[in-house]
Formats: sequence, structure tokens, C-alpha cells
Amino acid sequence: MKYYFLAALLILAASCTERIDISTDNDPAHLVIYGYLNTDTVQHSIRITRSAGYFTTSSPEGISSADVTISTDDQFIHLYENDTVPGLYQTLPTVYGRSGKIYTLDVKLDFNNDGVPEHYQASSRLTELNDIDSIALQPSPVFRRAVELLLYAQDTPEENLYSIFVSVNDSILNARISSFYVMDDSFFNGTYMNGIACYYLNPKTDEGKLKLVPGDKVTMNINAIPEDYAEFISQAKAEISGSNPIFGGPPANVETNIRCIEPPESVDIFGFFAAFPSRYASVIVTEDYSSLGD
Repeated sequence: MKYYFLAALLILAASCTERIDISTDNDPAHLVIYGYLNTDTVQHSIRITRSAGYFTTSSPEGISSADVTISTDDQFIHLYENDTVPGLYQTLPTVYGRSGKIYTLDVKLDFNNDGVPEHYQASSRLTELNDIDSIALQPSPVFRRAVELLLYAQDTPEENLYSIFVSVNDSILNARISSFYVMDDSFFNGTYMNGIACYYLNPKTDEGKLKLVPGDKVTMNINAIPEDYAEFISQAKAEISGSNPIFGGPPANVETNIRCIEPPESVDIFGFFAAFPSRYASVIVTEDYSSLGD
């Protein structure tokens, strides 16, 4: 894979004693398109923004008046721009993705203001994913101060990469991209996942206070994501080192599956579009983990 290192790294060279002035604000703005479609029946979103300078602290500028659609061989979905968030395009809340289908994102807009709209496109196949039978919790036999989240489900014959998100009482624990976790099914492909430890929770804060108590509801969301999307996330983690929330906007120095097809290569485009199945399961905490790790 190819990584674009930050220009500031040049300053760290031990042999360099001369002052170097590096401009980070005059880079031309780039078009960023990011979003996904899964099997949840919700308003699915595509975010279209203009990249900002490296030291800019404000949110990226949303791009309005784009024509955004997602389609398959037998389905056509139009996305509508949010009334209050420029550049946020959403489906109707009744939309959901179907396994086995290839979804194609089409975006038409005049980003470079030359009077001719460009046509951007990306495709992603939504794979199969079985339902979760159940999940369970137990003290980890490996890590002193951790509770294992165990998964019980039938793996599909297709090789998968699973992204896993865990929430406690509807608060997501690993929402930041630095905590984005992907599990490879190569060791159990096509078999039954009989209590596989797929996530580790620390029941206490760094100050020793309990953050996982009896009565809490722990929910796992598992997604069978495409390999190129997993690679995109890996590169994004390397670039920003977890400084942004996972949906805060992808960086501009990672590979993308989005292409400008008309006119070809007229505008630099970054971001990603993915389609994947999503499943959920919950368990109520019944054990007291207050002495764990003491």
C-alpha cells in the first residue's frame, strides 16, 4: 500500500538544522465523498465535502446541489440533501440493502466550477451474513482487567472481514477510527463460531471506577465489510492516528474506490463508498466485575 507522509516529518530529521518553511494551507481543495449502504432500514447517508487546510479546525465545507443516486440491477434509490446540513445526502428511512447485490453510487456535480458537471462513480457488493445466535460475557483468561465478548453464530462459506462495534447502554465504545476493529474469519471460515472472543471490555475506568455493572445492556454490531473498505480504514487510521470520530470525514491521503468517469480524471477525488450486511445482538450484564484485576 502507498502512504503519503505528512510534510512535517521532514522537520524531525536529525541532520537538519536549517529552518524549513512548509506551507500547509495553500493546497488546492479536493472533493471528498464518503458513505455506505447496509442492510439496516434507516436513512443511509452520503457526505460530500470540500477538503480544508491541514490546520483548519472547522468542519469541512459541505457541497450542495449534487445529484446523488444508488442503484442495482433492479433498484434505484435517490438521495436528498438534508435541509440543515449542506453536503449531507440521505435516502428515505425505508431503504435497506439486500445481500448478493452490487450497489453503484453515482454523483454528478460541478466541483471545479467550469460549467460542466462531473460524474463520479463507485460500486460495492453487499455480501451474505448470517444472523447472530447470541453473545455472552466472561472474565478474560488472557487479560487481567478485561471482560471478553463471546460470539455464537454460523460463519458463511465466503471469506469475510468483520468490523465489530460494541455499545453499553446505547453508547458506542469504539466509535473513533483508532478503535475500529476488524476480525478476519480465516481461522474459522465456514464453521460455527462457538463462543469466539471478538472484543474485550475493560469494566473499570483508569481511575478504578466501574463502567460495566449488573443491569447494563451490551450490544454488538457486526458487519461483513469488503476487503478494499477494510484497507481504506487501515490507511485512514495510519494517517490520522485516531484523532477524528469514525464518521467525522475521511482523510485525503488514502486510496479510494470512487472515480471520476466523465470527464475522466478531471478532478482529484477522495473518500469511499461501501455496501455491507449488518447484524446485532445484545446481552444483559449479570455478573459483578468489581473485583476484576484487583
